[in-house]
Amino acid sequence: MIKTILQFCLLLLLSTQLISQDTLRVMTYNLLNYGNITTYCTTSNNSFLDKEQPLKRVVEYVNPDIFGVVELGSNSFVQQRLLDSVMNANQPGKYKMATYMNQSGSDLISMIYYNSEKMALHSQFSINQEVRDIVLYRLYYRSPDLATTADTAFLNCIVAHLKAGSTSADQQSRATMTSNAMQWIENHGGTGNYLFMGDFNVQSSSEQSYQNLTNYANSSLRFKDPINKTGTWNNNSSMAAYHTQSTHTSSNGCASTGGMDDRFDFILASQKVMDGTDHYRYISGSYKVIGNDGNHYNQAINSGGNSSAPASIISDLYQLSDHLPIILDLEVNQQGAGLKDFSPIGDISVVNPFQNELVIFFNNLKYNDITISIFSVEGKLVWSRENVISSEKQQFRIETTNFQSGIYILRIMTKDGLTQNYKLIKTSGL
Repeated sequence: MIKTILQFCLLLLLSTQLISQDTLRVMTYNLLNYGNITTYCTTSNNSFLDKEQPLKRVVEYVNPDIFGVVELGSNSFVQQRLLDSVMNANQPGKYKMATYMNQSGSDLISMIYYNSEKMALHSQFSINQEVRDIVLYRLYYRSPDLATTADTAFLNCIVAHLKAGSTSADQQSRATMTSNAMQWIENHGGTGNYLFMGDFNVQSSSEQSYQNLTNYANSSLRFKDPINKTGTWNNNSSMAAYHTQSTHTSSNGCASTGGMDDRFDFILASQKVMDGTDHYRYISGSYKVIGNDGNHYNQAINSGGNSSAPASIISDLYQLSDHLPIILDLEVNQQGAGLKDFSPIGDISVVNPFQNELVIFFNNLKYNDITISIFSVEGKLVWSRENVISSEKQQFRIETTNFQSGIYILRIMTKDGLTQNYKLIKTSGL
């Protein structure tokens, strides 16, 4: 009898773990002037219409849940067309994209697409405007019981395309870009689940822009290379398995040549993601360069045999870009998660559960003119008021007698769009 009970308890525990865990695939890809016409990348040698079918096949092959893209044309039509004609071509509505952002005014922008069956976009911020925007997209996991519990886990995905070139001025621009991004994280975010992905255009791990990410002064904010391959990547045959550029040796007028000899593209992860201490965990061994078999140093990826992917996918990758995509997988465990992630606005506490009055206490506020909103768990706005808090005011009270008992979401937002969210429970008091 005791054995039977123990077996039942073990089965229940395993079932709970299976229900509460999921896997996410993350991909980043430089699409080579996708929809951006230049003097050398034209509608003849780099038409995004010609790229749609190859990209659709690559997306289907990889099946990403989060897709960080760089080198998209700044015309918003291009981003929407990619969503409709590539991402959702076979499964309409599966993927969504973030909001167009280009505060730097660059001809090339970054974007993130995500599987809306698993993830949702909470907010986004431009955390650097030097050369090109570096954008932080704050996603959250759509756990199966989200509608009833309001419990989820946040993942902050930063997509960046750093300045190209090898001059000292180019290197300084890259260093400024990553320094701006890290200072923003320290000032507004802090520790948590972060991925920093995109085209870094660095030749070695000693470059200052890379050191800003991986050896930042505040050690708790440092990013980690999941495969831990430091050193000089450029023209280094011992790094052949990790190179992401160039897929070409012959020129079509648009793509860079030289064969596979640079590691420009990365997905770095925060320590919490690497350790799995905050609901997202990097799955060891899942970091890969799609289309690189390690045997094409200084060669085109379609030269001779390449068994790292089906021959048709190798052909598609060659046609699409002079870069290769990077992927990694994350395990998600939403048990015990909550809507509070980091605290960009200040120290805020709420009397919770509440009954006929909701009391909010403020301390060390970093912003004035704060808007307070309350939503039902289904997302319906229940109560809102703008410009209600100043740095001198330490608490705010909201009459909630007419609120029905249940779960609510409190959103506190600055005029710049920084937000803090809290799960609230209204009780009847009986």
